Amino acid sequence: MVQNPGTGATITEVATATPADVAAAIARARAAQPAWAALSFADRGRALRRLTHRMLSDAELLDSLVAESGKPHYEAEAMELFYTCELTRYYTGRAGRRALRDDVRHPLVFANKRARVIYHPRGVVGVIGPWNWPLLNNFADCVAPLVCGNAVVLKPSEWTPLTSLRVQALWRELGLPEDVFQVVTGKGDVGSELCQQVDMIFFTGSQKVGRQIARDAGERLIPVVLELGGKSPMLVLADADLPRAAHAAVWSGFAHSGQVCIRTERVFVEEPVAARFVELCAAEVAKLRQGPAPAPHGDRSDVDFDVGAMTFAPQVENARAQIADAVAKGGRVIAGGSSRTDLPGRFFAPTLIADATPEMAVMREETFGPVLPIMRVPDAETALRLANDSTMGLSGSVWSGDQARARAIARRLESGSVCVNDVLVNYFCVEAPLGGVKASGMGFRHGPEGLRQFCRIETVVEDRAVLGVLSPFVSRQLTFPYQSRVLRILRWFMRRMY
Repeated sequence: MVQNPGTGATITEVATATPADVAAAIARARAAQPAWAALSFADRGRALRRLTHRMLSDAELLDSLVAESGKPHYEAEAMELFYTCELTRYYTGRAGRRALRDDVRHPLVFANKRARVIYHPRGVVGVIGPWNWPLLNNFADCVAPLVCGNAVVLKPSEWTPLTSLRVQALWRELGLPEDVFQVVTGKGDVGSELCQQVDMIFFTGSQKVGRQIARDAGERLIPVVLELGGKSPMLVLADADLPRAAHAAVWSGFAHSGQVCIRTERVFVEEPVAARFVELCAAEVAKLRQGPAPAPHGDRSDVDFDVGAMTFAPQVENARAQIADAVAKGGRVIAGGSSRTDLPGRFFAPTLIADATPEMAVMREETFGPVLPIMRVPDAETALRLANDSTMGLSGSVWSGDQARARAIARRLESGSVCVNDVLVNYFCVEAPLGGVKASGMGFRHGPEGLRQFCRIETVVEDRAVLGVLSPFVSRQLTFPYQSRVLRILRWFMRRMY
């Protein structure tokens, strides 16, 4: 049963795939994959661009996305749909072609040889998506493996399956190879079944599930990409542009009701400007509009609210528990602090907590909800030490009027990516890799690195066109029977070269 978290109404019911359904989907994908891989890079790219072009005109896709996630239409279209189109443009364009074409390398020692590095698809990739971004972290995560020539079976969250099912319907409507991209729906047992049969896994979600998937992948010795959330710090130095930093903290903290993996989860502010920063944040929060999305098929050009509902019901209780813990330990609730009983559905007021301390759960555990703690620190070194004192390392930001200083601090943050004087934009810089360190995961999105990981890499060593004529002579000198003269020459070479 799929509900609209903004209204509490039931949207529809979706069937749960059985183990036999999952096995059949993977079998179909495995049968269809060779023909897809045999297509040229250009043909695969044209197919994916046709799909994103069709998405742009499909009202049902955005209606489904907004209804099942409870987010503002602005975030559905200007973030999720825009990102999907931009990622597809990048990977199906010149950058993707360069990343996947044969890479010829020339050894120094064996100058008569050349090594050709070839990127083959892995086969069938299983993508397990989260509930917070039904398009951006679900179908969009299928783009890279599809570009590489893999077939993909996508398992969306049982809380938000409708967007993925709509993309599958559009794929088939366009006449694209039906079994190359498939969606199977259900709970964790469906994802577990998927992990037992595919050739690679791309998972976005909780650390608990991610660790189990890593164990399953380890048993089968198949590659896995994991994004497991974060506790992203924001370091605000005394010379920062405070109004800009406060505006960014509020947007990063409360976009999609805080249900964003790289959002700002904790703020460290240097003591001289901390009080002013809290005031500015409170003023920004007071401007936020919160409410349910308008009815489907309304005027989508209107943006009438900023903060939506909580998609995942357990996160509401998590937010309440962390706020209570913070207050018990001396934190002050400056804004929000409770559910919005005046609104239908699952709405939680954007909450600011001042006087946060390292012992509070809200400063150590991922909140993934609309709660933003702010902690005063004596200096930037303390902020950096506390920011790094975490089991997670996905994203972060550093704010200073001295960009060189901010960049130097950013290099010392133990994080997969860092923004200087900005937030969240790193997710849209698709040319550069984005991934986690520590318990925030392994592998990448974006960049050539995010594409090639979906390939099996093969190296073919062969004779060079001209110098290859020397290969028979070189082989006779270096192989049986071993010769003392050759060993003396190699010794002379090593002593001078190394």
